[in-house]
Amino acid sequence: MGWVRSLLSELNLKFIIGLSLFCILAAVVNNLRAPEGKAVKWIGGQEILERPE
Repeated sequence: MGWVRSLLSELNLKFIIGLSLFCILAAVVNNLRAPEGKAVKWIGGQEILERPE
């Protein structure tokens, strides 16, 4: 477990949290700018298509 502690001390936790928040914000903004047919549904499942015959 010593290597985990040394790894966390090398990585700046504030930087990791800030980068994660930036990625989430970029994903939301990108989804809002996308056309209606290409926007990602955040809540709910994927539509189930009928099986082709």
